[in-house]
Amino acid sequence: MQTAKQITTASCEHRLRDAQATKLKLVNAALLAFSTQGYDASSTRGIETEAGVKRGLINYHFGSKKALWQAATEHLMSTTESDLGAALNHMKQIDETQQLRFFVRTYVKFCAKYPELNRLMIQEGMAQDWRLAWLLDRSVRPWYAQVCGVFNRATQLGIAPKMDAHHFYYALTGAATLMFSNAAEATALSGTNPLDPATVDAHADAVADLFTSIRKPL
Repeated sequence: MQTAKQITTASCEHRLRDAQATKLKLVNAALLAFSTQGYDASSTRGIETEAGVKRGLINYHFGSKKALWQAATEHLMSTTESDLGAALNHMKQIDETQQLRFFVRTYVKFCAKYPELNRLMIQEGMAQDWRLAWLLDRSVRPWYAQVCGVFNRATQLGIAPKMDAHHFYYALTGAATLMFSNAAEATALSGTNPLDPATVDAHADAVADLFTSIRKPL
């Protein structure tokens, strides 16, 4: 038989799990809204409805729409660093002549898994405001530097296309993300699901072929 202290502890843990689950629902709903509708057009009421939670829980858990945006984007950026970072750690073990291709393929597959990241950057990249500044400082500038570093090393090895690293960054971003960000359009045009694993893998190869002079090993 449980003691009063055990019952209280169990009750507290249950409430904590419920609160965490609610916050995650709100974060996921917020990412959907902010990445497809934009910050200004996204309402807290709409986000709460999408999350399936009671009215007022955004203010209760986050305090404001701005704080929710920061929490949602922090969640997405942390996921990006964990998922993409873990995959790219393997690049150090690969022959340098294959690293650019590996980098491109890894990035394409990540973009297929998290299309909301590019959708969010499209929404926030059109105006110089506090949200863009936050994203640049939090994640975009370090990622930009990493992409340019990989490309410049490939250029030194003579296996990269003749372009500036800055142009490579945006050419790669567009090629890697558009089919997944515009999945409905891609499906309507091709009759196939762009998020099907075989299609994602084929697109990863196609984009890698665009940017590397060394093809995948036979």
